[in-house]
Amino acid sequence: MDRRTQKSKNPESGKEENNEKKKEKGMQIEGYQVEGLSIGGHETCIIFPSLNLAFDIGKCPQRALSQDFLLISHGHMDHIGGLPMYVATRGLYGMKPPTIIVPTAIKEDVEKLFEVHRKMDHSELKHNLIGLDVGEEFFLRRDLKVRAFRTYHVIPSQGYVVYSVKQKLKQEYFGLSGNEIKNLKSSGVEITYTTTAPEVAFTGDTTSDFIVDKTNIDVLRARILVVEVLITGVRISHS
Repeated sequence: MDRRTQKSKNPESGKEENNEKKKEKGMQIEGYQVEGLSIGGHETCIIFPSLNLAFDIGKCPQRALSQDFLLISHGHMDHIGGLPMYVATRGLYGMKPPTIIVPTAIKEDVEKLFEVHRKMDHSELKHNLIGLDVGEEFFLRRDLKVRAFRTYHVIPSQGYVVYSVKQKLKQEYFGLSGNEIKNLKSSGVEITYTTTAPEVAFTGDTTSDFIVDKTNIDVLRARILVVEVLITGVRISHS
């Protein structure tokens, strides 16, 4: 299929939209719709539609395609394997280039990955690739930002905390009329202050050491913490 000349219908339109209205996917947690799947060693992709983002891409499940932001925790195939397909399929459907955030340590390798696929596929694979180090932040939109935090895995890895960002009126200006506040703003007075709150955190693969890392306090304060758990020593029978 030549992606330069043929475009398909957006996967989130038509009958599929009607079906989703009838039946919500995923689950509701703390006011957020959470979707996706996580099968150890095979595929991990966790989706927050209201935040317009997915954590890791797994094998690129259909619902991940409509998320404009993708946050990659590390380079193991079960977490990043579907990345070229995610970008290529969005291009096929005429969707805008996504923003992909990866650990800075693997950014250059991810760029090389796309170069190889461009050469083979003869397509542009348009996207915005951002490298973040632990502690660095990136604004997803004016009222939402993400910060990378330290995780403990066998290869370079990191988790992400998503914060809500709000502007609140300073206490000394309580009780003023709308015109008075407007005049203060016009004269250059800073009448608000910024507050942030950790909403969602995602660890990716990690040992439990991230819990006792004192720099990760906001991870534990988040309204939702997504952790992939590996259970050992339990025999599972398949019928």
